[in-house]
Amino acid sequence: MTISKFYILAFCCGIVFFTSCKDPKEYSVDSSFTDYLQRFENEGAARGHQFDPKSKGLIIEFGDLSNNDAGLTHYETPVRIQIDRKYWAAISKTAGADLMKEDLIFHELGHGLLSRDHLNSTLENGDWKSIMCGGTAVNNRPWNINYRGIRRAYYLDELFKESTPTPVFASLVLPIDTTGYSKMLFLSFNTELKTDAGWPITDDPTHSTSIDNGRLRFQSKVDSVYMVLVKTYTSTQSDFSYQLTLEYSSTKGSDQYGIIFGDIPSGSDVSSDPIDYFTVNNNQKMYMGNRSWYSFFTELSRTVILPGGKNVLKVVKAGSMLYYFINGSYCYCSETEVLVSGNQFGFLVPPKGTVLVDNLLISVKGSSKISTRSKQNIQLEFNMQTTGKFHQNSIPNR
Repeated sequence: MTISKFYILAFCCGIVFFTSCKDPKEYSVDSSFTDYLQRFENEGAARGHQFDPKSKGLIIEFGDLSNNDAGLTHYETPVRIQIDRKYWAAISKTAGADLMKEDLIFHELGHGLLSRDHLNSTLENGDWKSIMCGGTAVNNRPWNINYRGIRRAYYLDELFKESTPTPVFASLVLPIDTTGYSKMLFLSFNTELKTDAGWPITDDPTHSTSIDNGRLRFQSKVDSVYMVLVKTYTSTQSDFSYQLTLEYSSTKGSDQYGIIFGDIPSGSDVSSDPIDYFTVNNNQKMYMGNRSWYSFFTELSRTVILPGGKNVLKVVKAGSMLYYFINGSYCYCSETEVLVSGNQFGFLVPPKGTVLVDNLLISVKGSSKISTRSKQNIQLEFNMQTTGKFHQNSIPNR
């Protein structure tokens, strides 16, 4: 009995000795994260928050996280943050990596240094209200957050002060005048003659096109996303309005279809080309993003989307901003990521999907000096490419 008590006592003392060896003020931050930590300190200081993690202790390290987690904060002494190494490596290969990394690190530091919980409410336009969104899923919505441009300043203000007022961009009242755009190109496909379609009518192993009751019918025959573009006389750097009517009837409600614009140089790697997209699906979700980014910027629910019906998608560019419309209703605004010269406009077709296209209309602000090209038999140059991946990923949990 005495021996047993001795061993029990020794074992317990060993636990106390082992746990007491951990320095409660340990500072160990992987070099991959030091710049983001310094940014956090600087942004906090600008808003009245002072941090001294080197003296008070902090651990930020890579880990192999499970449960589709991108980051995980352990409320230990000191606070320990783990970042999933596979996710970090994946976003590092794409455009927008710096902002996506900042978003992730700031979210975890919001937990660890600001003691903030998850906040999963939304703004009027459907944007997540806070960079602190995460945790338990809300209506299966992904955690993609449009953390860029005019939104970044708001999200930083809200991170350090939860009572930050609602931002202007959250309003669903259209903030600009969309008049004064002159027609540059119009295709209605209202013909049964191949020569008058204004579009190549073809049938090959990868896809087929035809005129179907006054609409262009594009059928994909491959397990890849199809990008279908037409080269125009309109620069994507100008202020333009691009409108297209699309119908996609499919039982796969999550399939995204919609409009795209930017540039794909001949023979280029389409995975890195700056193509902006505005897509919807038959589950009444809308998305916007750029081909070169890891993921779409955010997902929004819009009841104006007609599942399986004719949906008129429109994007108006004014300066660096894009304004999105569905069936005549203003839905959202965001910055363009097409920052180089381009002149291609088109649409996106899901794998082995069939899309009916009508009334392709491109207009330019103040383009009265340029002659209107509205005939059905004009000679246009087309660019049809498949891509296995479109970087429309949902980001992991934080």
